[in-house]
Amino acid sequence: MVALVASVASVSPAHAAPSDPSAASLGAALSSAIGSDGVFDGDRARAIGVSTEAVDAFATGRSLVGLASRHAAVDRQLVDEVERSTAVVRACAGKNRWDHTGIQLNVYLNSCNTTRLLGVLGASAGVATAIGIITAATGLGGAAAGIIAAGLAVAGGVLTACSSRGRGTVIHNIPPGSVVWCNNQ
Repeated sequence: MVALVASVASVSPAHAAPSDPSAASLGAALSSAIGSDGVFDGDRARAIGVSTEAVDAFATGRSLVGLASRHAAVDRQLVDEVERSTAVVRACAGKNRWDHTGIQLNVYLNSCNTTRLLGVLGASAGVATAIGIITAATGLGGAAAGIIAAGLAVAGGVLTACSSRGRGTVIHNIPPGSVVWCNNQ
């Protein structure tokens, strides 16, 4: 099954549509605050103009994948809620990575990280949290993760269909466009 998501809607930067360059800019700014030790530093992100709300949301997304952050408040309630939804999973299927084939960007999330991403989208956690999950799970740069996350924030329900086989998902985009589509691994 392949599902197509296209959006022209524009809302607040925390819930930006892929046609809004602020999603890519937000992702780039957030990922630039990840140190060589792999730890996200909220103070560094705020120093370059990222809002405290976005810093905390990004740290929450990274926390869901098991990566550390400092100088940021992780939303423990959201983490607990999403983790409860993955508690029944006995093993994760699929891979976490990204690649670029020709002109197409492919972002692979295993079944556990797909479930986490669905959890934050379902909780309306916003683009910054989704960027945190995508960058932490795959190593994808923040600007590209911002485009992917924004597309899914607008029409994230499509990810449910793409993950229906329980093997994880692959999310596609042709940069710098705003169209995002997915299928299962």
